[in-house]
Amino acid sequence: MTPERHLAESLLVHRVKTDRMFAWLLAAQWFFAIVLAFMLSPYSASGGVHFHLKAAVCIGGLLTGLPITLTVMRPGQWETRHMVAASQMLWSALLIMITGGRIETHFHIFGSLAFLAFYRDWRVLVTATGVVVADHLARGLMWPDSVYGASNPEWWRFLEHAAWVVFEDTVLVVMCRQSMREMRVSASRQASVETEVQLRTRELEASLAHVKQLAATEKQLEVELRQAQKLESVGRLAAGIAHEINTPIQYIGDSLAFVREAIGDLPTADPEERDYLDAQIPIALTRGLDGIARVARIVRSMKVFAHPDQPEMTAVDLNEALASTFDVARNEYKYVADVDLALASDLPSVCCHAGQINQVFLNLVVNAAHAIGDAHPAGTRGRIAATTRRDGDSVVIAIADSGAGIPEAIRDHVFEPFFTTKPVGKGTGQGLAIAHSVIDRHRGSLTFESVVGIGTTFFVRLPITAAA
Repeated sequence: MTPERHLAESLLVHRVKTDRMFAWLLAAQWFFAIVLAFMLSPYSASGGVHFHLKAAVCIGGLLTGLPITLTVMRPGQWETRHMVAASQMLWSALLIMITGGRIETHFHIFGSLAFLAFYRDWRVLVTATGVVVADHLARGLMWPDSVYGASNPEWWRFLEHAAWVVFEDTVLVVMCRQSMREMRVSASRQASVETEVQLRTRELEASLAHVKQLAATEKQLEVELRQAQKLESVGRLAAGIAHEINTPIQYIGDSLAFVREAIGDLPTADPEERDYLDAQIPIALTRGLDGIARVARIVRSMKVFAHPDQPEMTAVDLNEALASTFDVARNEYKYVADVDLALASDLPSVCCHAGQINQVFLNLVVNAAHAIGDAHPAGTRGRIAATTRRDGDSVVIAIADSGAGIPEAIRDHVFEPFFTTKPVGKGTGQGLAIAHSVIDRHRGSLTFESVVGIGTTFFVRLPITAAA
C-alpha cells in the first residue's frame, strides 16, 4: 500500500470520528440555546413568545439538522466537514444574538475554530472564517445590537474582531500543517515496512514454487521459509507497533504544545482566561502522562514478547507472555475484533523456550483476527477470547475466535506445511505448521475444536516441567 493510501485511510478514520464529535456538540448546543433563550427572554413585550426563543428552536434546529444528516450519510467527506464548519460558526452568531452581543459569547467563535482544527484541514478554517466575517459585516451594518450589544459601535470594532480571528487561524493553520507532516512521515514509514514485507513474501512464494519442482532441496528451502515467516511476522508487527505508538505520541505532543502556549499566556491573561488555563493545564498534563504510560506498556510488552531463546529452557509466566502477545499484535485485530482475556491467577510458571512459545501465540492470534475479518462484513466486529488454566501437570491455553469455522473437509490438513486457504500473498501456510512443530518439541499438544458458522478454538497444552 502506498504512503498516500495509508495517509488517506488514517485521515478518513480520524475525520469520521471528528464528524461524530461535532454531531454530539451540535445537538448539545441546540439544547443549550433553547434553555438560554428561555431563561434570558422567554416572552416579548406584547406577552407572546420572544423572537430569541423562536430563533433558538427553529434556526437552531436547522443549523443542527443539516450537518448531523451529513455526518450520518457522508461521514469523513469534504462537504460534511465544510457544512459542519459553516453551521458551527453560525451557531456562534445565533448565541451572540440571543445574549444581546455579550462579549463573553464571542469566545464561542474561538473555541469553535479550535474544535474545527481537529479535522487537520486548514481549508475548513477558511470556510469558518468566511462565515464569521460575512455574519459580522452583515449584522454590523443592519443590526449592530445583535453583534456588539450597542446600536452605534466604534467603526473599528469589526476590524478588532477580525484581527483576533485571523490570529487564531494563523496558529491553527500552522498546527494543522505540522500534524499533516507528522502523519505523512508515519504513513511513509508504514508503507516502507509493508513494501519490504510484500517484497519478501513474493520472494518466498517464488522459492515455494521452486521447492515443489526440486525435491532434492525441499528440506533446506522449508527451513528457510519458516525463518522468513518469522521475519514477515516481525515486519507486520513493526508496522502495527509504529502505528500504535504514533497515536499516543501525537497527543503527548499536542498536550505539551498546549501547556507551553498556556504558560506563555498566563502572565497577560485576563482573570476569566486565567481560570480557564488553570483548569485546562492539569488536564493536558494528565493526557500527556496517559500517552507516556501507553507507550511504556507497548515497550514492556515488546520486551517480553521478543525474549531471546536460550539453549536451555527457562521458567516462563505464560499469562504475561500471552498478554504481551495481544499487546504487540493489537494492530492485527483492533479493527475487526474485541478481546476477552481470562487469565488464571494461580497459573504456575512453565519451563519452555519463551521466544518459540510467543511465536505460537502470535500465529494463533493473527489467524484468529484473519478468520474474523474474512467472516464478518465490514463495519461489524467479532470476538477473540483467550483463557489459561492448570490441568494436572500441564497448563492449557485456549484462543477462540468468532470466525466462520473450519470446514470438515480440510480439518485433517490444517497443520500440514504449506497448506493454506488464504489468497496468494496473504499467507504461506506455515503458521500452524510451525506452531504444531514447536509444541511437539515441548512434548505438548496443539488441538482445535471448530463449529462452522460459530468459530474455532485452539488449545495449547504444555507440561509444567520440562520433558527429558
